Amino acid sequence: MAVGRLRLGQLVGSRAGRDSGQRYLVVGKSGDRFVLVADGKTRRVAAPKKKNIRHLIFHSAVAEEIGNKLTAGEEVTDEEIRLALTELVEEQGFSLPT
Repeated sequence: MAVGRLRLGQLVGSRAGRDSGQRYLVVGKSGDRFVLVADGKTRRVAAPKKKNIRHLIFHSAVAEEIGNKLTAGEEVTDEEIRLALTELVEEQGFSLPT
């Protein structure tokens, strides 16, 4: 998947690295091959993790409210990220690592 087709607020899972199995929301794009992801807990919105798109699993679920706020340039809190991530993960039938 190309970075251009990703949506802000989209649910992704890490398939490589120390954080393998962790779920995140896309909070930004960085170049052609990287996205910025956050979970609101270990990776906060103020310091998102830069991940290569080849190391991610993309899910179709999107946190629309988060995506709209990020697109509009509005501030998103870590609490909002955590709540949206929890809802999406439960809807998709996944579990969050502790």
